[in-house]
Amino acid sequence: MSFQAVAKSTNRHSLVIGEITAAEAELAKHENPFIDGKGLYLISVDSEVEAGIGSVLAKFTSEDAAYELARFFRASGKMEAA
Repeated sequence: MSFQAVAKSTNRHSLVIGEITAAEAELAKHENPFIDGKGLYLISVDSEVEAGIGSVLAKFTSEDAAYELARFFRASGKMEAA
């Protein structure tokens, strides 16, 4: 499962749909035990954070759910070019 969609949220932040890193999973699992690093997640990434570690906002229940939000990003004109 290699899927990633990025949408500009603000000048500084982007919303990312995709897999998370081990570091992101480790930080997030303290707040929510359902975050295990497997599957697709919604992550907020701050462009001014050099480490590139994002904040996990949500875990998708399925790939279809992630694709639905990605389609919304595209339809709303928020999707960033790859």
